Amino acid sequence: MIDSFQKNNIQILTLNRPKVNALNEELIQSLSDNLDSLESNQDINGIILTGQNGIFSAGLDLIELYNKDKEYMHYFWSLFSDLLLKIYSYPKIIFTAISGHSPAGGTVISIMSDYRIMSKGNFLIGLNEVAVGLSMPIAIGRVFQSLLGERVAEKMTLKGELVNPEKARQVGLIDEVVTSEKLLDYTIETMTQWLKLPFEKQITSKLTLRKEIIDLMNYSKKNHDDFINAWFSDECRNTMKGLITKLSKK
Repeated sequence: MIDSFQKNNIQILTLNRPKVNALNEELIQSLSDNLDSLESNQDINGIILTGQNGIFSAGLDLIELYNKDKEYMHYFWSLFSDLLLKIYSYPKIIFTAISGHSPAGGTVISIMSDYRIMSKGNFLIGLNEVAVGLSMPIAIGRVFQSLLGERVAEKMTLKGELVNPEKARQVGLIDEVVTSEKLLDYTIETMTQWLKLPFEKQITSKLTLRKEIIDLMNYSKKNHDDFINAWFSDECRNTMKGLITKLSKK
């Protein structure tokens, strides 16, 4: 599920779940376990999350999750929420090298990291939860607002808007755009420059600036009835069913 290798004091974690790195329990748990194992590794100060050429993650695995019951979805959303909090409050520097399409859950993972560099190309990124029939979870929405500003985040959320890499950079959803051939090397080079600064002060400052949202994430991960109710609403079920029919034909 996760391919991993080390470059100096940087660990690269590559999502590797065919075909499109759709997020299911196993992939989420695998990424979480890798982060846990690296947290105490004194040889690693930075982590880069990436995917295959053309895809970072297509988001939640709707095909696998559609027929799960409410008890499982409570468990699954708790697992996913724990991963998001872990990335957002991680005591090391985390970059995302967004290697292609990254809608919905792929975007959610990337916005929890400290810096986002995306491949140039005909790719889409954004939080299209509303378009799928879901409401925006409060903590995810707050992180989205912190990056884009309240008005831009609100407009993109209400339209369920997916944008290309250049537009994503313009609105602050990502930080840089480079060619796919240069993506990983450039991301490693950029992180290497960051890691020349006093590491402990970097992490302390990050956690200080994020304290309000971290507190909100800790609260909301225990109170996700709104998301579960939306997931099982008729509107969402009908929309997901249509999406699954399209995905199954590919």
